[in-house]
Amino acid sequence: MTTLTVPEKLKLIYEGKAKRLYETNQVDKVLIEFKDDLTAFNGKKHDVIASKGILNAAISAKLFTILEKNGIATHFIEQVDERTILAKRLKMIPLEVVCRNIAYGSLIKRVPLFKPGQKLNRPIIEFFLKNDELGDPFLSEEHIISLEIVREDELNEIKRITRRVNDVLKDFLARVGITLVDFKLEYGWDLNGDLILGDELTGDTMRLWDSKTGRILDKDLYRKGEPLSEVLKAYKECYRRIVLEEVP
Repeated sequence: MTTLTVPEKLKLIYEGKAKRLYETNQVDKVLIEFKDDLTAFNGKKHDVIASKGILNAAISAKLFTILEKNGIATHFIEQVDERTILAKRLKMIPLEVVCRNIAYGSLIKRVPLFKPGQKLNRPIIEFFLKNDELGDPFLSEEHIISLEIVREDELNEIKRITRRVNDVLKDFLARVGITLVDFKLEYGWDLNGDLILGDELTGDTMRLWDSKTGRILDKDLYRKGEPLSEVLKAYKECYRRIVLEEVP
């Protein structure tokens, strides 16, 4: 799984809903452990699904590797055990960047002119402040620049990278029978000041549908109240297709 000498795990830096972030004895690297916790509605709904973290670590590692091979800089270095990846340490930008290929979810509520499942004639990129207490509010590009979260040129670069990520992931997922409906990205600055894609790429952060049947293969099943066994089945199906590249 790993060919590198893994840095020593030190103190816990941060624990979120789905991951734990650990400092290491190398200042520019962190260890990210994927948890089995599953949450929705900003943590108001919470359960634990055994092995979910293992599946997500492998899926995220595979997709980050694909992006890297396509020239997209990410924080991913290597998967070091079944639920942990080694990554570059980033100063995270407090933005959730959402890219949509199909109208669904909150977009329908905010802009009811779109029909659920409507294919968009071009990807829509939206921004939300990463702040659970405020409910992750929507931000326009002017809001972001006025609040000095990032500069205009940096925001343009984030959009450029996001479009490229979308192109690469859509193409790969289509080959394994998955439609990429929408997804969330997070970015940060590495210790050299370079803009890098961080966080994770999993069924927790992407809407994924079976290309033939439209069956949901992501966390939306949990949001909709489906049994945990069905949620786990969907995550295992994503693992089978994405990591093992087994096309149904």
